[in-house]
Amino acid sequence: MVDNNGKNQEDSKVIAFPNLGERLIIKGLDELGNRNFKEAALLFSQAREFEPDNDEVCMGLVVSLVELEHYAEAKELCQEMLNKGIGDYFQLINIYLMVLLQLNEHQEMITTIELLFDENQIPFDQEEHFEKMLHFSKRALEEKKEESDRGKQLLEEELQQEELFGGKTDQEMLLVISKLTNLNIRPFIPQIEQFLQESVGHPFFKTMLLNILIDQEYNEEVTVKKFGESQVVIPSELEEWKETHFSKTIKALIEEEISQKNPSLFKMVHSLIERHSFLLYPFEPEPEKIPVWAAAYHALAEQYMTGENLVEDISDNYSVGGESVMNILAQIKEIEEISYPII
Repeated sequence: MVDNNGKNQEDSKVIAFPNLGERLIIKGLDELGNRNFKEAALLFSQAREFEPDNDEVCMGLVVSLVELEHYAEAKELCQEMLNKGIGDYFQLINIYLMVLLQLNEHQEMITTIELLFDENQIPFDQEEHFEKMLHFSKRALEEKKEESDRGKQLLEEELQQEELFGGKTDQEMLLVISKLTNLNIRPFIPQIEQFLQESVGHPFFKTMLLNILIDQEYNEEVTVKKFGESQVVIPSELEEWKETHFSKTIKALIEEEISQKNPSLFKMVHSLIERHSFLLYPFEPEPEKIPVWAAAYHALAEQYMTGENLVEDISDNYSVGGESVMNILAQIKEIEEISYPII
């Protein structure tokens, strides 16, 4: 092949100097010895392109990364070297543990040190040092948990002293519910149940609270009211909102009908269904009406994209009546009006 300057591309390829990898290693070791860690890291990174598993290259690079405080990269390289058996094992383990300490990854430190003891990998004269590190990591983890527990307790006490949902703006509601996500939900069940049963409570927030109850495996009955309907559910027995029969079936039907013909339209319909499924949850239309809902969503997306009313034509594609599609379309538009302020 010939480039724009008339030169043969094969002739213009860069040819590596002989022993370039070895030269990069020597230069990298010199820079490392002179404590020019940034330059050393660059040279060792280049050398790895020629000798990716070379002990000196990998060790020089990991030391340079540690000195530059690039701990996440150093951790990744240490793990790769340990898996491949590159470098002096015990020296590398010490570097790896130091990196984990800098990253405050105490659980990984505990796991690593305990494995070393189990496999008798620690030299006798180093056992006390590793025992101290193990004790330090366990204590750090305990203190972290204690601090987290104290924070949760203070937050729980704070929330118990206020009206959780009454008189809140949308932003305040989101903040309260996000706080509840990380707490034991059970002390707040009375207020949650009351909100779920209110006709005026926004369906978006009700679904968020239901998801918390599901995540925390709450197994008592609660009553949920949405869109003029009421349903008694046991959260721990509910399917996730994306996994309901309605959500999965209607998406499959829509995908079969339009995903290949009009990917942009399919993407819009899919987005509408997901947003509305979240609002409707745990309620879902009767299985026999799913084709009607599919046609209605298809028609609404067409209206958004083209401004045309194609209900009759679309109804024929789904073998459903145009009037029934119009009725569902009216319901969907009501849901759509509700969804916009929040989602």
